[in-house]
Amino acid sequence: MEARVHVSYLGLVRNVIGCREEELEIISGTTIGELLATLAERHGDPFRQSVFKGGGGLRSTALVCVNDCDIAQLQGFETRLASGEKVSVVVGVYPPEGG
Repeated sequence: MEARVHVSYLGLVRNVIGCREEELEIISGTTIGELLATLAERHGDPFRQSVFKGGGGLRSTALVCVNDCDIAQLQGFETRLASGEKVSVVVGVYPPEGG
């Protein structure tokens, strides 16, 4: 069954992909991990490099929320999405750690 989700981009990720928000058609029950993979396909390396670390997990500076709730407090990448939900992808900008 088709579902529509609203995706907002905040912080660094908004700058690198040049997009503030978009509506996406997904299949009801799609996981947040599947949605992020779709977004990575759509927006390419700039999205991928700002959101994911090498092993595929989220960078420490990245936060993904569903209806203003951090996915870490839900089921992480396995969190399932339904129509009308709001997903936020936030990437903070921190000074590089020096040595």
